[in-house]
Amino acid sequence: MTLLTRRQLLFRAGLTASAVMMPPGLLHAVEPRVHDEPYNTLTPEEEIALGRKFSAELEKNVEILHNPVFNTYLNGMVRKLGSASQRPRWPYQAKVINTAVINACAIPGGFLYVNRGLLDAVRDENELAGVVAHEVGHIVARHTTNKLILNFIARNLYEKVKKNILLDNNVIARVIEILGGPVVLLAELRYSREQEAEADMLGFYEMLRAGWNPIGLERFFTRLEQNASPLDPLYAVLSDHPASAERAAAIRHELTTVKVTAPAEMKTLSFDAMKGTLRLMPPAPRQVKQTTQGNS
Repeated sequence: MTLLTRRQLLFRAGLTASAVMMPPGLLHAVEPRVHDEPYNTLTPEEEIALGRKFSAELEKNVEILHNPVFNTYLNGMVRKLGSASQRPRWPYQAKVINTAVINACAIPGGFLYVNRGLLDAVRDENELAGVVAHEVGHIVARHTTNKLILNFIARNLYEKVKKNILLDNNVIARVIEILGGPVVLLAELRYSREQEAEADMLGFYEMLRAGWNPIGLERFFTRLEQNASPLDPLYAVLSDHPASAERAAAIRHELTTVKVTAPAEMKTLSFDAMKGTLRLMPPAPRQVKQTTQGNS
């Protein structure tokens, strides 16, 4: 299966190039428009509630770094990108998982987790904003939510989830446990290449509107491709996010259609403070550390 072309993205969204209204500087660009799958009948309130309950279970199983430097910096970034997205009113927030694995993940309703290894790996703020924007793209397109719902439907659990999602009980936690636990669910819910391409382009335009240069995402993908060896720590994220060369090429092409005002390399005081804090910390665990038993 190959990456979606711009024409295919337009067809899926039911758009023509002239139908997309863009602010100045984007007049020749095309942003994919998100659409809701018919089987996903969750309201925004229900989807946010699912995200909160999933987050609560995930945080029982991994080590979260409660550091004010990371929390302030990442939450400012994810909220700015979320506000520039096609679902600007969701309660976007980010937390750091203490693992050297280079990755990030998105769950329903605006909740995002960044591995400490990713913070170590990025070279400037545009790269970090690119990865975060990509994950916001998954949230906005409801990719994780849709996969979870298909899992619920396959196990005849969707109606049970719908009935209890807004209630203050442990039903959703038990459903997550039945399906293997939050860590296993996230590991198994792999995105298709079409979904990865859509998240790339959604993230591209989130970055553009929020004031970052999307070249950061292209540079990160290029480094993934250049370090495609099982001995390199970047290989872990490459194996989860395939076709980096194609995706980097798509971003380079998209950059020719827009006006970018942000610098190609961005180093801010906040980015430098984040990097400085990392250097003062002991090494991160080489894998995701399970803080409870039963969900590994």
